[in-house]
Amino acid sequence: MQIKANIDGWAHACCGPAFSTGDTVEWVMAQLRSPRGEVSFELDDHDQLSDSGVPVSSVTARIVSIELVDRHYVAAIGDPRQMIASEEPARITEVIHIPAGTDFDHDSIIVCLDVLDPASLPPVHEWDPQMEFEVPDEIEQQRSARTASYQESELREQFAKLLERLTKTYETVASVRFDQLGNASLVPTNEEAASVHWILEFATDKPRIIADIAQAEWEFELDEQHIDLLGQIIEAAARGQITDRRRGWRMKAMFMEMVIELDSGQKLKQRQKIEGYFGKENFGIVGSMGDRMERGNHRYAPWR
Repeated sequence: MQIKANIDGWAHACCGPAFSTGDTVEWVMAQLRSPRGEVSFELDDHDQLSDSGVPVSSVTARIVSIELVDRHYVAAIGDPRQMIASEEPARITEVIHIPAGTDFDHDSIIVCLDVLDPASLPPVHEWDPQMEFEVPDEIEQQRSARTASYQESELREQFAKLLERLTKTYETVASVRFDQLGNASLVPTNEEAASVHWILEFATDKPRIIADIAQAEWEFELDEQHIDLLGQIIEAAARGQITDRRRGWRMKAMFMEMVIELDSGQKLKQRQKIEGYFGKENFGIVGSMGDRMERGNHRYAPWR
């Protein structure tokens, strides 16, 4: 009996052993059925499935074939830190050997196995991976109600007009992507210019605009005044009127200050404390803030 087993790339990169076609292996796995009725065999990596109460069993099989799966990822609209799989078909590469982990850099592995004892296969388990990340019903209902209210409001119309104007104005110098809700990403073709992204957040009583402006997070209330302000900020970014300044450190922390010069002459300022760690003569940080720190005192280029 032949089956296909899935191995997550991250799990193999962590501590997966090498294997090749023709090898006889003994793997602990589960048989999962998704809400759509699709059945798959998954390895019990790091005991994650068994610890969640999923029945698993040790299966001895001979490896018939191996395929590497790689997907194309794009930044999520409004949130450049979140990468999601694009609609492009995955790239499938057939190989005969998988090296041990550490340097492994693929999304997943599909291994065709010839099971020596079909009776050793685990029972089918109904499995919905989304259940692990479900938000409590009450919170989700409140968020849905706020979202629905916004969709029918004048604010939604104001956002739609803003996005239409931005597309017409900047589509030749930037990638302008947005969704039906109003989340958006504007990425200039000039890599030295400042990108602007934002998402609309309805998890709290007062809905918010959470913006990523040249890798700095800004937060505004979702109202007429701040939608208009967001448009002015984008115009400032397009003119090259955004400056990042690195400030000195105090008590094992450094500061970054961003200044946005609006067309009206008003200056928006944000100073952000950056926690880090000290070596002998070094200050280290973890995360995307490192890019801003490395640039130091930096004025972003215009979009045009």
